[in-house]
Amino acid sequence: MDLIIRYDPEADVLVVKLREGAVADEELLDNDAIVGYDREGRVVYVEVLDASKKGLISALAELAKASAVEHPPPRK
Repeated sequence: MDLIIRYDPEADVLVVKLREGAVADEELLDNDAIVGYDREGRVVYVEVLDASKKGLISALAELAKASAVEHPPPRK
C-alpha cells in the first residue's frame, strides 16, 4: 500500500495512513495527535487535529510542489 494523506478542511484534521490493517489500539499524544496501532504494535495511521494551525497543510503543499518539480510526469 502506498502512503495515503487526507485532509478535512471543515474539521481541520490531517490523516496520514501508513499501512492497511485493523486498528487495535489508539493513543492521544500531547500535541493533539492520535496514533492508531495494529495488533503487532505497528503504526497504522496518524491523525493530527487543528492541522492548519500547526502549519502542516502549508508544509505539505510546499512538499508537494517540490516533489512535482523533482519528479515531473513522464512525457508521452
